[in-house]
Amino acid sequence: MQLTSKIAIGAGVVVCAMAATYGYAYYKYPPGHDNAPIVVDAVPATPAPAASAPATPAPAASTSVPAAPAAGAAATAPTIRTSYQRCVQGAFPTPEDAERRNADCSRAIISRELTPDELALARLVRGSARAALGDKVMASDDYMEALKRYDNLIDSQNADALNLFRRAVASDAVGNTDKALDDFNQAIRLDPKATLAFLGRGVLLAGRKRSYERAIADFDKVLVLEPTNVLALIRRGEAFSQLGETGRGLADLDRAVALAPGSSQAYFQRGLIHARRNETAAALADYNAALERNPRSVEALTSRAAIYSIDRKLDLAIRDLDAAIAVDRNNPVAFFNRGYARFAQAEYAKAIADYTSAIELEQNFGLAYNNRGLARAIAGQDLRLALADGDMALKLMPVNLDVRDTRGFIFLKLGDPALALNEYENALQIDPNRATALFGRGMARIRTGDVKGGEGDQAAARTLNPEVDEQFAAYGLK
Repeated sequence: MQLTSKIAIGAGVVVCAMAATYGYAYYKYPPGHDNAPIVVDAVPATPAPAASAPATPAPAASTSVPAAPAAGAAATAPTIRTSYQRCVQGAFPTPEDAERRNADCSRAIISRELTPDELALARLVRGSARAALGDKVMASDDYMEALKRYDNLIDSQNADALNLFRRAVASDAVGNTDKALDDFNQAIRLDPKATLAFLGRGVLLAGRKRSYERAIADFDKVLVLEPTNVLALIRRGEAFSQLGETGRGLADLDRAVALAPGSSQAYFQRGLIHARRNETAAALADYNAALERNPRSVEALTSRAAIYSIDRKLDLAIRDLDAAIAVDRNNPVAFFNRGYARFAQAEYAKAIADYTSAIELEQNFGLAYNNRGLARAIAGQDLRLALADGDMALKLMPVNLDVRDTRGFIFLKLGDPALALNEYENALQIDPNRATALFGRGMARIRTGDVKGGEGDQAAARTLNPEVDEQFAAYGLK
């Protein structure tokens, strides 16, 4: 069946043809969490609470240890001091240097030669490196250890802004948002020019709290103090985009790309904004650029796969999603999106398996229940299980019209047109011009004996969508 599609990035979902019946998730953040881990250049990615939590900024080079020796000084096996310096110098690990930073941090940590303060920072940085490499379990262990060490190091009566900032990073990484926010606030009170704390608080407010206006105010302060701070530009641009101010968002991301042409995250975030503006070619170009700089970027792979799926390049979409899952097998969105691509290829058993994997990773993934139920119904097997999926989807997303349409479809397949009619009526009360709901209601009316009313509904549906007959026929209903 030919699918037409539209992108509704602001809502976090790409909705494909037969939109009322089948959804394609396109998440920057996984479902059900405000702390989804996004690997951000120069920002420590946080471990998944159950995927992608907004990363928090790292200490600037000026607040870290002295710069590492020149290359010639470490031409042979690096000393422990050199390893430590290479571990913690400058910003937190990026996807591009995470493997090397992880090795340096590990070498320094196991030496048992670090001071308590150095060990705390090394564990914090290694946690970030491991998160960037996709090892969320080990990253979480490092973050927890760093947090305990900063709790011991910080004197509540005489705290310093930098260690408060670092503890806030660790707290945010393990999902203790309120404690992290308190530490960021206290760091700012102690040092009103603490750009790191403003940046960290802004990232937390945007990513965890979805408080974009407050986040933008913090990013503004960073950019007054440091006009070329690339991370602040990336994050402010994303916050503007979330508020629908995509023009201002693009301006920030264009500047970020100009200042840091090697930043995979700058290209990825700009690609998201282009996608929200339905500028698909520009979005694809940015995702390609992001992946050239970081081939392991799960977010860029998943986002590019969304575009390939919309363009019916399903083999390319599955290739990207296979790569994303190879990097991070705990990403429910990658499984969900691969399920869509396999569904579009009529590989329903594989689609069901992918939706099941997504649900196992994210138990409240409503769209995955909805789409698994639809796939089961279309395959003509496990209709009772399909209905159970529809029930769970309705529980999780009670106002979602896709769920109503899916449940109506399942009831039609079960041979219960009266219950199907009720589902389509509920959808049409909210959107009277929903073509799939009109056609489904028409089918239900005809099967309950109201032939004239049903034919009228179907005629109205064809006016709204001339392909609606083909869509239902492809799903086994005529």
